[in-house]
Amino acid sequence: MTTMRETSGAGLPLPLPEAEYLAGLPKATVYACCFFTDVRGRALGLRSVFTERAWQLPGGNLDAGEDPFQTAVRETYEETGLRVTGPRPLLLLHYVRGDTARAPLAKVGFCFDGGTLRDDQLAAIRLDPGEHDHWAVEDWPVWERLLEPENYRRLAAMAEARRTGRTGLLVTEPGAGGGR
Repeated sequence: MTTMRETSGAGLPLPLPEAEYLAGLPKATVYACCFFTDVRGRALGLRSVFTERAWQLPGGNLDAGEDPFQTAVRETYEETGLRVTGPRPLLLLHYVRGDTARAPLAKVGFCFDGGTLRDDQLAAIRLDPGEHDHWAVEDWPVWERLLEPENYRRLAAMAEARRTGRTGLLVTEPGAGGGR
């Protein structure tokens, strides 16, 4: 593959070698997750054993060869034992800017609607103790207190997308939270 670039001289395009073109592209990681609520509309969260016991949604990073929905399905099963069947609506496309020392890569998230869980489905959750030590369904004011502001904003955006039937877009600055 050869792309074109302009010279500063005559302004004529010159071929750009593929390696140079690819090296100049922005870099990003990809995650996918599922948003679940119980029958009372309370969101499901998993408490991480890492990152100061932060609350997360079932999900994780894309593995080679997976598409985002496959990642959400795999990660949800690994972390909770819940089986998600598809297709499921995409609620939110989440973009976390990169370009800082702490977060040099951008992050792109695909947040799917996992659906509504009955009490018996919630009772069947089996956490991976290597990743999470507790799960909870909480009312929205409780999540607002427990989550970093950007993570609460992401959760609320998913609930709004589910309510309206319109996929949302959320852009987060690096270091502001908002991971899976």
